[in-house]
Amino acid sequence: MSSIRSLPSTPRRTVCSTPVNSSTKPPNIIIFSDSPSASECVKAALELTLVNDRYVIHKLTFAEMLSTTWPDDAILVVIHGNVPAPFKPVVMNYLAKGSGSLLCLCSDFLGSILPMFHTAEVRPNELVHCSYKSWKHVPLMHHVFCYQPTPSDAKFSYDEQVSLRAIPESVVIKDSDSKSHKLKMTFWGSKKHGKRQVCFSLYSLMWLQKVVFSQVHLETAPDQFEDTDNKREALTNSDKARLEILSDVLCSHLELKCAPKKSSSIGYSLGYFLGNHEAKLELIEKLKEDKKIENNVLTNGLMKMKFCGKGVTPPPPSESMLPILIHSCPESFSTVEYYENLKTESIGRLVIFSEVMSSCLSVIDNLNLVHGLAVIPFYQTKGVGRSGNTWLSPKGSAMFTIQVHIPLKSYLGQHLSILQFIATLAIVASICELPNLEDLDVGIKWPNDIYVNKSTKMGGVALKTTIFGDKAVVNMGCGINLNNKEPTVCLNDVITSLSKEKNVKIPRLSFEKYFSGVFNKMEQIINIFNEGRTDEFYRSYYQYWLHSDAEVKVTNEDKSTQLVKITGIDEFGFLTAETAKGVTITVQPDGNSFDMMAGLISPKLSQ
Repeated sequence: MSSIRSLPSTPRRTVCSTPVNSSTKPPNIIIFSDSPSASECVKAALELTLVNDRYVIHKLTFAEMLSTTWPDDAILVVIHGNVPAPFKPVVMNYLAKGSGSLLCLCSDFLGSILPMFHTAEVRPNELVHCSYKSWKHVPLMHHVFCYQPTPSDAKFSYDEQVSLRAIPESVVIKDSDSKSHKLKMTFWGSKKHGKRQVCFSLYSLMWLQKVVFSQVHLETAPDQFEDTDNKREALTNSDKARLEILSDVLCSHLELKCAPKKSSSIGYSLGYFLGNHEAKLELIEKLKEDKKIENNVLTNGLMKMKFCGKGVTPPPPSESMLPILIHSCPESFSTVEYYENLKTESIGRLVIFSEVMSSCLSVIDNLNLVHGLAVIPFYQTKGVGRSGNTWLSPKGSAMFTIQVHIPLKSYLGQHLSILQFIATLAIVASICELPNLEDLDVGIKWPNDIYVNKSTKMGGVALKTTIFGDKAVVNMGCGINLNNKEPTVCLNDVITSLSKEKNVKIPRLSFEKYFSGVFNKMEQIINIFNEGRTDEFYRSYYQYWLHSDAEVKVTNEDKSTQLVKITGIDEFGFLTAETAKGVTITVQPDGNSFDMMAGLISPKLSQ
């Protein structure tokens, strides 16, 4: 291909400025269950015990768990219920190679590690009393199957000493390369109802890897069980202890960071409609004409937004209610600094701002509003990322959703997938074009992640598109770590480090200047496409991307693999690559939601 699209320019000269001891990516936790409702229970329990805004929790299907990409990205896998036979070797390999930890809740996978626990007695709806460390005789619901060491006779043995002697001190498992790994058995929890033991842990000798099994429901809230024989009352009374035990297991045995959650509700904030007064009223009037607003309330799915004029008392803000003040300005966001730096005609001219909201996407999702409208929160309680994954929104991160309207007959309308590249380039270029930041080592990892020092993730982009008649309405959700040190590293700390290295005073970037700079650059890039200057975009894009001449492994249609060299992106944003024989191919992701550069597939040869 002779196009500049396949000829990446020489990467910029950059200076490594990441503060030490930073994590490279937000840690991933994977949940697999044969029951969607059980997956929700596990996710809710983890969210109640783990520290906020540090871990990305994924609920994967069986097909997704058979993917080869997640084992390298998961710090913890939680398995609930029955494990399909084809999945067991995958988990064994993940465990044996020391990629992360494993928590099995009421799962038959116990028998895969310890074959003597294949025997199970059916005991539905059984309340037991569990003791663990300082927690004594805590009422918990037992798994419907009670797994225990296989006795020597035909009947179950309830002799405690016999059961304990049946448990080996260590077990040996094999990975996908048939390499053996020895795991030491440690017994640390028990329940008393009869004389069966129900909690255990496996410790890896070589990699300090941990596996925890529990035969009691640590993940399920009391209201999920039937209210029989006063069991729900007992479970409700012990619910605090249940979460404390789960928290200790996660922290002490699986080395995750936990923090008790305060019982008080989240303090949601008022919203503010910022921008030109006539433009604001014009949009509200349009929504009324479209019958989207009734009594000044815009209902969008589960979210309601009430536009409040002068003299109107706003309703209390909540997860599902966002009161929006039309004539007021927030104290925590400087409209003066923002609009003084904003040079656009449309992008970012109208803004809905709120310090705390559930999700900036939920405010405008599936709505045909106006080109360039931005929603900016300082904190999201339920941020949504790519493929519906959790979008971490710690305080200090800079997040926004921008709505752009693209005519379907335009170049961008026929290449909508390129919009995510416009968004990532707008963020990176707007930062690196600031004074004294031209050699800041911030780059783009294909297709939509933002990295610092080529190894540490600092932000990303997620898009959602809806077609309205002859135009595409695209909501682009973008976020970077601006002031938050967790879960990886933040931009302002990188700027401070660079300032010290260069011995030049470089001011930290404010939220207002960051947002206005990104919106300025985004409108410039969109105009480049509208004016037919696409090669100019690619020249700029390749200055910041991280894959020039990178070698990657791709899977062909016949399932064979080959090593290819990345040469660029095509007009739709797919990677182009050159094989060892000099053939140019187009590759795309296999659909995994962890690392888009892993699991690449080559569906066809390029001409």
